[in-house]
Amino acid sequence: MQKVLLLDIENHPINICTWKRALVLLMKGKAVNARRLNNVKCLIKVGNVFIPRVIKLTYKLAVQYKELPFCRENILVRDECVCQYCGTKFPPEELTLDHVFPKSRFGPDIWENIVACCKECNQKKADRTPKEARMKLLRRPYRPKDYLKFELKKYPESIVKYWQEFFEAS
Repeated sequence: MQKVLLLDIENHPINICTWKRALVLLMKGKAVNARRLNNVKCLIKVGNVFIPRVIKLTYKLAVQYKELPFCRENILVRDECVCQYCGTKFPPEELTLDHVFPKSRFGPDIWENIVACCKECNQKKADRTPKEARMKLLRRPYRPKDYLKFELKKYPESIVKYWQEFFEAS
């Protein structure tokens, strides 16, 4: 899972791309290294090729707003793999998704109505609202706003620290 941070010409983060995409942009001259290469941590080694961890486009690009896809993986990332009723952290495969307002009562499949939930709490709540089941949500479900900052949650802390200065500057 080697990923590269892609910056626009003004050094603002616009995407996180694969090393293959980064290599193509570099080879075509559409991107350049965005940092001084002062140590090996600045590079990704793929076979016998080294690719910078942060690249910058050489041309102006109009960036479109990206809507974060509504899916199981993103719900679990948003909720940090913590059951939103009991507060216990679980591996992703041990969690279910729960409709806060039950699906049996036409609760919609939207960010604001779905939470990560352990199987035990999901069975306890059944097809009732949290209030009816006398269960309290740790936090209200929400739709994440910033696509790129949300995507950062999916990567190891060491890589995020390396990219952090570009997010703080924008």
